[in-house]
Amino acid sequence: MSVLINGAGGGSGAFAIQLAKSAGAHVTGVDNAAKLAFMRTLGADEVIDYRAEDFTRTGPYDRVLDLVAHRSVFAYRRSVARGGRYRCVGGTTRALLRLTTVGVVAGIVTGRGLGVLAVKEGPAHFTPLAESCAAGRIGIHIDRSFPLDETANALAHVGTGRALGKVVVEIR
Repeated sequence: MSVLINGAGGGSGAFAIQLAKSAGAHVTGVDNAAKLAFMRTLGADEVIDYRAEDFTRTGPYDRVLDLVAHRSVFAYRRSVARGGRYRCVGGTTRALLRLTTVGVVAGIVTGRGLGVLAVKEGPAHFTPLAESCAAGRIGIHIDRSFPLDETANALAHVGTGRALGKVVVEIR
């Protein structure tokens, strides 16, 4: 199975690469050029600098996980193989609304699943990932830690798109 992860160099994307690889997928990671080597160390088979290449014109892929959706529904449809699925977790409000309306219809008509991935809350849903991390099967890369009183700086750092992996706010 081929899996593309857009936003793969950030905190959630770093987990997604490792989880997809552990499931036996051929993984393509998409992020900025400064994160390409990092994505390879996590296990990505191929990497794409989104500034140099539009991932929706590569592939198609069996599964696409998009952590930063902002393109048109039709561009996403193009990136997914017939019978495949595209799910976004984050992105602009406009992109999310289009995917939950036009995307669902376009997906049905073209034999592709297009939609938003709803994440279930609570410890029960995160326990398997936590156990994999504790056992060393999934790595956690912490880009930087901030004290609680610098939470605004931590959010600004994440917002720059330069963080490799997780950014942690600590209560000291």
